[in-house]
Amino acid sequence: MEPNMGPSDGWYNDNNDGADDQALRSGSFAYSERASSFTANSAAFSRGSILQRDIKATPVDTGRSWGTRYGGRLRRWPGVVLLAVIVGASVAAITYGAAASREAARTRAFDVQKRLALERAIADGTTSGSNVDDVDVADDGQVNNPEVYPPSGCQLPNYVSKNGKIYAVATNGTEVPIQIKGVNWFGMETGMRAPFGLWDNDQNGTTVYAVAQFLANNKFNSVRMPLCVSSILGNKAPEVSIINRVTNRALDLTSYLGLLQTVTQSLGYRQISVMISMHTLDIYNREGSLWYGKTLSTDDFLKAIDMLTVALCSDTYWNVLGIDVKNEPWEGTWGTGLKTISARPPSSLARASSRAHTIVLDGQEYGYYDWFGGGLHKAGAFPVVLPTPEKLVYAPHYYTPAVFPQYYLFGGGKVGKGNAINGYVELDDEKLLGRVANTMYDMFGYLNAKQDAAVVLGEFAGLYTKDEHPMKTTQRCTDFTIRAILSESYAGGYMWSLNPESAYQYNPADTPGNYVEGLLNLDWRSVNAPFLKAMKPLDAMPHLKMMPCFRT
Repeated sequence: MEPNMGPSDGWYNDNNDGADDQALRSGSFAYSERASSFTANSAAFSRGSILQRDIKATPVDTGRSWGTRYGGRLRRWPGVVLLAVIVGASVAAITYGAAASREAARTRAFDVQKRLALERAIADGTTSGSNVDDVDVADDGQVNNPEVYPPSGCQLPNYVSKNGKIYAVATNGTEVPIQIKGVNWFGMETGMRAPFGLWDNDQNGTTVYAVAQFLANNKFNSVRMPLCVSSILGNKAPEVSIINRVTNRALDLTSYLGLLQTVTQSLGYRQISVMISMHTLDIYNREGSLWYGKTLSTDDFLKAIDMLTVALCSDTYWNVLGIDVKNEPWEGTWGTGLKTISARPPSSLARASSRAHTIVLDGQEYGYYDWFGGGLHKAGAFPVVLPTPEKLVYAPHYYTPAVFPQYYLFGGGKVGKGNAINGYVELDDEKLLGRVANTMYDMFGYLNAKQDAAVVLGEFAGLYTKDEHPMKTTQRCTDFTIRAILSESYAGGYMWSLNPESAYQYNPADTPGNYVEGLLNLDWRSVNAPFLKAMKPLDAMPHLKMMPCFRT
């Protein structure tokens, strides 16, 4: 509230002229009037004491701004403005530069990681690497090298075998038929206790991510993984020097089963299934070809299967297709009832013994032995019966002269030292195709029409690009095996093998030795292009697809 002030009360009027202003000032805010010493009759030039002086006070103008009262000119130094502009621009430039540098560093780091991923990738002949634009970036910026694979969200289907096919059945009853274009990837059955190829150094080797990526890009939907029974039971860590743990971060290297689990997850990320092969009893394969040996009993064998069941039968490992009960039990018998094994796994693939047989080909009778794992002649008369129906798949093997120079695959020659065929005579396409198809049918192919279970070749093919036969008999045997798979309603097959270390004994039929070849070249980073191309016809199987994921 403002005081009620008139002119005599000291109101400052800015519009008064000088006289009025002087009159006003003389009577304003006098601290005291000393009448006794200050009178009108005082001498004009008499100097009074300090107490006799009239001290005049000027009221403070609280209503006016200093700018209004200041009658001079306000000056600003131009350098201050310039300095402010420079400082502001510098701060903005530094901020922008830091952000740009940070982004450039991030881009450089990503480019380096992408280049490293490209080096680890498997070039398939169509690009410099396996689908180089398909990259996964981890939280720490690493490319195609996840620390862990995310949960798949897939349920473990009920895999069944019926109508000559394999089906994935969801919990809601949805059925999806599947045919197999598969590879064998060995190493875990050896003393290294790990799949080969994962050493990934500056010269060769790759990663599990790159292997799965390569397989998926080329429509391989299943991997047959050979295991060793004694390694399952011991559950020791793999030989860590064989795996680059830095570029295979998602792999558990603390135990045998832990490694198997994480390899399974790595393949499942690409919707690739895993077929477990009970391949050997011991790491040196000295215990024999059956499910028991000198030091391992049938109970030991079944305990190993129980351990696999506990480790893998869950939604986390939804892509485990089944267990190949025993690889190539050539010492076994069929239909005698001797030393039978209780088939308890959730999915079982029956293997076959090897015995001498006769067959008429092109009007001539030939005596021959089945391929190891190929003898299912008696399966029609003595079928496998499991406690759980629709769980049986027959998985015989069929090979080429690189494994053994079967006489029926040639038109003549003399069997010499080491079973080599000296002076071998190669057949034309029509005759060789007939002999491959007829012997496949005689050994196991008849089961496609005789019974309900699916038939999948557990191993086939072998040496291919390096075939030294002038007419490429070894190559053509693989080509004609694939043609039989397509024409005779097989449920697919697993080629042998992904590994470039795969060894064969004859090349050509008259030259025993040690010859290696696989789907990948020895560097594990480039593909054996002719061999990969040879597998391409399998893409025509009507039910070939990546493994279906039924959401949990």
